[in-house]
Amino acid sequence: MVAGDLSAAKDGFYHPASEAELVSLVRTAYREGRTLRVRGAAHSISHAIYTDPLPPVNRVDEQSPPAGDNMNVMLDRYRGWRVKDEARKLVEADAGIHLGADPSDPTGTATLETSLLWQLATEKTWGLFDTGGVTHQTISGFTATGSSGGSLQFTSNKNLYSFRMIDGKGEVHEFSRHDPDPDLFYAMSPNLGLLGIVSTITFECTEMFAIEGEEAVTDEASCAIDLFGTGDANGPSLQEFLKDTDFARIEWWPQRGVERFVTWQARRLSPDPGFRPSPYKRFGSAPEASQQLIAILFTILGNLDHLSQAKAKLEDNFDELRRVLELLRAARELGPVGKLVADFLSKAIDFGVDAAITVLEPFAHEIKHAIPEFFPKLVAIFIPLDSEKDGDDKGQPQRFTDWGWSGLPMDNQVSDELLPTEFTEAWVPVTRTQEVMQLLRAYFTDPEDANEAYRRTGTYAWELYSAMPAEFWLSPAYTTGDDEWAAGTFRIDPYWFADNAGDPTEMLFAGLWQLLRESGIPFRLHWGKFQPIDEPGRLDWVEFFRAQYPRWDDFLRLRAERDPNNIFLTDYWRARLGLWDEAAPSPRS
Repeated sequence: MVAGDLSAAKDGFYHPASEAELVSLVRTAYREGRTLRVRGAAHSISHAIYTDPLPPVNRVDEQSPPAGDNMNVMLDRYRGWRVKDEARKLVEADAGIHLGADPSDPTGTATLETSLLWQLATEKTWGLFDTGGVTHQTISGFTATGSSGGSLQFTSNKNLYSFRMIDGKGEVHEFSRHDPDPDLFYAMSPNLGLLGIVSTITFECTEMFAIEGEEAVTDEASCAIDLFGTGDANGPSLQEFLKDTDFARIEWWPQRGVERFVTWQARRLSPDPGFRPSPYKRFGSAPEASQQLIAILFTILGNLDHLSQAKAKLEDNFDELRRVLELLRAARELGPVGKLVADFLSKAIDFGVDAAITVLEPFAHEIKHAIPEFFPKLVAIFIPLDSEKDGDDKGQPQRFTDWGWSGLPMDNQVSDELLPTEFTEAWVPVTRTQEVMQLLRAYFTDPEDANEAYRRTGTYAWELYSAMPAEFWLSPAYTTGDDEWAAGTFRIDPYWFADNAGDPTEMLFAGLWQLLRESGIPFRLHWGKFQPIDEPGRLDWVEFFRAQYPRWDDFLRLRAERDPNNIFLTDYWRARLGLWDEAAPSPRS
């Protein structure tokens, strides 16, 4: 594609290779009255990314743009970076560069060697203060959604120095935190793709550092944190732990009979010469095989009412599973339901998924009813308590060392293809940590019926971590400095296996949203993950969230100014922000 060539490629995307080409696309959209959106790594829900109309399934990792005359842009040809000031470690990066490798990149070009963090580390020994739990995202996508790592001491927000942005008429602006009035800089992360198209981001880097840490798998009694209290002789409160630990994340499995905590923590260190990492291992010695089997088991449990409809999802995983038949032996030890599932797997391997489904379908109701008994045994296979480990590791947490840029994104080892996971993510003032944890525990344990309890918890983990306070207008960690958000945020992130049948907003996430709201706890939600959406003309959730953000109206005024023809605005964002009266783009003379 050359400047002025405005045709879409065969994949349906426009692929500009320069700021000039981006400007040309924006001006065409403005003139012709077409909506324009930019795709990063498709790590957000699809409705938050693409133009209208959208795919029928609103999920993460939708790789293709919707049909129609609108303009969906991919920046795979716009991934350069350059040093602007060596002494200050200022690096300007093009908006399409990924933080790390993106295994789902449809072009196959977002490799580790083309990523920003790898190139900074190997060529300059520089890095960022923190990363997210994964680094598949483009830099523009990561900042557009206000994403963050898990720390109350470090944040990549402190690395953000300036943005170059193309507004809705095709004019280029630059905003820096060192402007005489930096207020507009703080509108940029998150910007939701509604203020314009980010062309470049300049980072003020830090020296590369290493981490050392451990991951412990415990029950509540043996956890070194007082998870629901104010702290005791055995350990600090959860709030104190998050405050005093450089980097931390907890995965809570709250299901009855499971009730375990996976506590990942690390501290920053300056490595000695010759430092050699001993990296964290997410799935033990057989990560591919383990994820294959977990994916199959989760697909079965999440589609017991629709097993035949899950055929395609199940078939995707069986080739690899043929080589790990030893895992079936463990499944057979999980009681009657475990034997049924193991027989299903054996039949599928020998005779195909159709035959296996025929065998399993008559027992689907029985399996569903027995999940509270079966599921704890299943989790124990893949996430054993440290005290139940075999061999020399019994009773010991996993210990690791690594470079910060590669070790902090601990979930990069999780396959987006095998374990596609969707989220909502609630941010609350960190001073509310104990209150929220006690509220969640009561919510999970109150039901007398075990199946109702499992409906509330789901059959996946709940992630708990934190974030530093922020000055960015729509950041879920935004603070005025004298409010209850000033100490930072506590984040609650329930996982949903994306190959489950049903809508996670109705089946899992809505319970969390209503629980927090009805309990009077202020909360905000991650912009790239699932959120409650009002029906046309209604403003119930819009008004609730508007009250959570002091700069909400400032952002909307700036959006209208920057995008006078609404070329960046979609129906999803109209609903999310209450902009029902904003017109669709129209041709301009």
